[in-house]
Amino acid sequence: MNILASYRYQMADHKKSILIFYLVIVALICVASVSSVFTFHGEFNGSGITVSGGEFATLVFLFVVGLCTFKETFLFSIQNGSSRKTVFAAKLLTMVSVAAIMSLVDTVLYLIQNALQGITHVSAHAYRGYELFFVFTDTQKESPVLLQIKSFFLEFLIALAVMAIGYLITILFYRLNKAGKIAVSVGVPMLFMFGFPLLDSVTAGAFTRFFGKVSVYAFCTPLHMFISCFILFAVASGLAFLLMRKAVVR
Repeated sequence: MNILASYRYQMADHKKSILIFYLVIVALICVASVSSVFTFHGEFNGSGITVSGGEFATLVFLFVVGLCTFKETFLFSIQNGSSRKTVFAAKLLTMVSVAAIMSLVDTVLYLIQNALQGITHVSAHAYRGYELFFVFTDTQKESPVLLQIKSFFLEFLIALAVMAIGYLITILFYRLNKAGKIAVSVGVPMLFMFGFPLLDSVTAGAFTRFFGKVSVYAFCTPLHMFISCFILFAVASGLAFLLMRKAVVR
């Protein structure tokens, strides 16, 4: 199985779940639109609705996709003669394709939701994740076309990052034995609940201040956020490949 065949197989594996996801999203949009037009008694209300951050549902979905798309694909591909490099390269192409397609579909859904204002005469406005992330910047002064382009690329890069992180986590758990899985499952939450607070108290808050400064710098502007998301994608993908190289069929 070459890269193209592995890519087609992995894309086909995503089709059904993506279709179901968007059927649910469209149904929710329809329900929200109808409820905004009519009151509980069926009379026209004339009030409006605000929908914000629809991309967050997509990002959560893609993180779960990253968690659930390794073992079956890996075993099937290896049994059909694919190398680990081929499987991984096809996975990267799949992640790029899925992230681009779903970001584009979310953009179209956003435009449709705002078009409902003219069709139903209801003040309905949907906000993109880009507008919510940079709410304190003058996003309203940007042209609608430029705003949609930036929103698309922001969602695209975040989607790549969360899929790669999910993929890294599932490969890590595939490689670990039972004791290792328990240690990671218990140790990571304990680290966040007790380890980091203890470190912060020992350093008199220096750890929190350092983490805050790094986070602000990494995500304070669109350009910084674009670069940070790409770095996360590259690092998570690189670590995932290193783990996959030694993964055994079992």
